[in-house]
Amino acid sequence: MKSLLVIVLIGIYSLSIIAQEQSKVENTEYQKLYKHSLGIGAGFTTGLGVSYRYFPKKIGFQINLAPYYENYGKEAFISAGMTFLYNINESKYTAFYAYFGNHILHTSFQKQRGDYEYNPLTSQYQYNAENYTKVRDIINSGIGVGFEFSTTKKVTLNIMGGYAQYNTFERLFFTGELALYYRFN
Repeated sequence: MKSLLVIVLIGIYSLSIIAQEQSKVENTEYQKLYKHSLGIGAGFTTGLGVSYRYFPKKIGFQINLAPYYENYGKEAFISAGMTFLYNINESKYTAFYAYFGNHILHTSFQKQRGDYEYNPLTSQYQYNAENYTKVRDIINSGIGVGFEFSTTKKVTLNIMGGYAQYNTFERLFFTGELALYYRFN
């Protein structure tokens, strides 16, 4: 009975030593200082405009938005992007990650169409025109990898590249994305 008790105590003691050693190894991994980022970004599959990024540990997201309206909304350009991020490897000055980006591009503008009609009373041609609004929505999606370089402690440059579908699978081709961020907590 005493030998069984000694074996159990030695086993518990050795497991606690192993657990402490593993926690020391895990603590040497790089810990992110900043989770939030605000900046500007441009890309075919991530969108363009003002960009917000939340990237706490392994999984994060990025939102890009650029609305532009003119003539009381009759002419508009809206770029909205949502990107999902997965951290592959990170060090103090660089990061390597995978991304899946979705981008909707909405444009609307007024056009004029018409036709010439002959007026027999005046013996002249008269142009009859009507205004209409042309609307176009494009959806782009892409997947790829990205690199983040810390230019200073809080400013980062992000370069992404991958493969994308454009205009709802009308075209498949390579894509490139670029962003500049200011990081904060």
